[in-house]
Amino acid sequence: MEGSNHIIQIKPWEDNDLDLLFLINAPEMMQYLGGPESKEQILKRHKRYLELGNRGRMFSIKLLPELEPVGSVGYWQTTWNNESVYETGWSVLPS
Repeated sequence: MEGSNHIIQIKPWEDNDLDLLFLINAPEMMQYLGGPESKEQILKRHKRYLELGNRGRMFSIKLLPELEPVGSVGYWQTTWNNESVYETGWSVLPS
């Protein structure tokens, strides 16, 4: 909606955010990330998001006031050039 102000909420990833991963898994969303994942891969990703602990954090992005899921954002620890670094990623549904 051009010219509209949208209010969002970013909250820590929860078990009930699994459906959001399936929405993000659309071909147009995964085009540059290796393509859509299988159901088993999505379930494993969800489990990783819930269990990041002190190695990072994932968040859901919800549109208020309906709390409609519209995306995800997060960071996680990884290794790059033999150094421990944090990587970040985000996905926002096209609609």
